[in-house]
Amino acid sequence: MTRFLSGATVLIGGLALLSFAAPSYALPLTLTPEGTSLGLTLTTFVNGYNLGNYGPLAQGITAGGKVITGSVGNGTIYVFNDADNQTLGDAVSSIPYACQTGNCNWAMATAGGEVYGAQAFGGIYEHFASDGSFTPIPNLQADNLYGYLGLWGNPVNGHLIGASNQGLVDIDPLAGTYRVINNGLYPDGVSVSPDGATAFVENGGVIQSYSIADGSLTHTYFTGHSPDGTGVIIGGPLNGDIVVNNNDGTLGLLDPTKADGDPNQFVIIADGGSRGDFVSPDTNNGTLFISQVESVQRLSCGPGCSIGVAAATPEPGTLGMLFGAGLAALAFRRRRK
Repeated sequence: MTRFLSGATVLIGGLALLSFAAPSYALPLTLTPEGTSLGLTLTTFVNGYNLGNYGPLAQGITAGGKVITGSVGNGTIYVFNDADNQTLGDAVSSIPYACQTGNCNWAMATAGGEVYGAQAFGGIYEHFASDGSFTPIPNLQADNLYGYLGLWGNPVNGHLIGASNQGLVDIDPLAGTYRVINNGLYPDGVSVSPDGATAFVENGGVIQSYSIADGSLTHTYFTGHSPDGTGVIIGGPLNGDIVVNNNDGTLGLLDPTKADGDPNQFVIIADGGSRGDFVSPDTNNGTLFISQVESVQRLSCGPGCSIGVAAATPEPGTLGMLFGAGLAALAFRRRRK
């Protein structure tokens, strides 16, 4: 991957961390009229990653409900409370880390209530403690398994589905064992369907779905906009639709029930961002973290639904606000269908 920023270019794959003039970043992602009509909301989780190259990529939720994320710009793992409108200075803890690979950004995922991750292009699969420290998952390194790009927790069995040096794999992090799903697939963003049966990946500029059971390709979606991370909506009027974070600073919504070529199969729901990359589910509340260069934003789909993984019922104080947004989304969804 190559990032183009104001004043310089960072090449990944033999990562060169260069000196930068003060970068100029686009405004945060803003919902389009379609995104607003669907009842979606966008907020900022953490801002201030203006460190000259990659911002945050992926996040995980600890057993205590904290959010772990990394920043390659200053080689630091951060732990935050799960609240909006924070900066790096609001982190409850932070731990420096050493770059192990040619791309020392972290892919992270929550699986079985624990946080796991690996640095891209050859990183060791690690288990994160609540303070952001990490230790290798036993046995995987001895079995010659290393991270590539993309990692997601299977909500059904607590396994990790990830892109690795051996292809797309299914990892049991508690046992320290794995199974190769497809040994010829080395995708970028990876997510898993709510039933644990399908992996959605970015591969060569398209979104593809693969059977986790046998590794077979089930569909290819040509969305444009340089797609990357994805997350599946669960429940509500948008049930089964796929949120797509795009490298061109937009956010899309893919409706897999619509035929290829249908102009409503893929619509832009937000634009004006810097550069989208991974997404991660917030298992505390059913929202989706959206990675940008300078920030992590949060996408919510309203009442009766979550994104990426089923979540607990919202607090009573938020139900009134979400109910109104959900009615608007349902009315628009009926028209869209």
